[in-house]
Order: sequence, then C-alpha cells, then structure tokens
Amino acid sequence: MKKILDKMERVICAVCMALFVVIAVLIAVQVFTRYVLSNTLSWSEQAARGAFIWMIMLYSGVLVRKGGNLGFDIMTQKLPSKLKHLCSFFAEIIILLFSAYWFYQSFQLCLSFQDFSFSGLKVPYNAIYAAEPAGAFLIAVYTLELILCHIQDILRKGAEA
Repeated sequence: MKKILDKMERVICAVCMALFVVIAVLIAVQVFTRYVLSNTLSWSEQAARGAFIWMIMLYSGVLVRKGGNLGFDIMTQKLPSKLKHLCSFFAEIIILLFSAYWFYQSFQLCLSFQDFSFSGLKVPYNAIYAAEPAGAFLIAVYTLELILCHIQDILRKGAEA
C-alpha cells in the first residue's frame, strides 16, 4: 500500500507543478494582453483561479502525509512520549472524521452547482469545485495511512514488551 501511496504522491506533485506553470503562464498572458495590447482576456483569470484551487486541494493531502499541515503542538511537546503519541493519534482520528464530513458536504455542493458555469471560461462550476471533494478524499487517505502507521507502531511496541 505504501508503494501505491508513494506513486500517487509523485503523480500529485507532478500535476501540481504543471498547474503552477499553467497559472504563471495564464497570469503572464493576462498581464501582457491587458497592459500591452489593451485587450483583456475574459477567461484567463477564471482559468488561473481554477488551476490554483485544484493545485491547493490536491497538494493538501501530500502536506498531511508529510506533516506539513498547521498544528498547535506547543502543549503536546511538553507531554511524555506515550501521551504525545496518543494525542497525535486522536488528532489524526479527528482529521479523518472531518475530512469524511468535508468530502460529503463538498460533494453535495458540487451537485448543487451542476447547472451553472463560468461565463468567460464556459466550464461548469462543479468542474472547478470538484477539487474540494478530491482534496478531502486525499486528506482522508493520507490520514488513514498515518493512523495505520500509529497502530502498527503500537502493535510492534506491544510485541517487543
């Protein structure tokens, strides 16, 4: 399973890098056409925003996996090692539950926007906002991986004792 998640992470990182390049190009083209040609493109800003949303939501799962997410660990750093790991485990359970709830709610949101589309881009709203359930799903998958690693560590330490 770790190999599959590692490969998935590499693909996500490659897609995010490509999206970053697309965003940079779209913004450069928008600035060029607006200030040099005095003619704005109606779709480039919306496309850059959509690419940005997808980039952020896809990479959020990778951040969770790498431990780069925002955390308030000042109090837990003072706790004994076992208690610190227990707090981390429960925080991951809460993140998993929240991401499942978030997935469901954002999926419902996408369904409610199926009849609307961006005016300049001619793309349905739910094509852009589908990034939310995708991000919530990736956060849930990578959090589940962290929880399973914690359980394996607990079982390994219990077998050694």
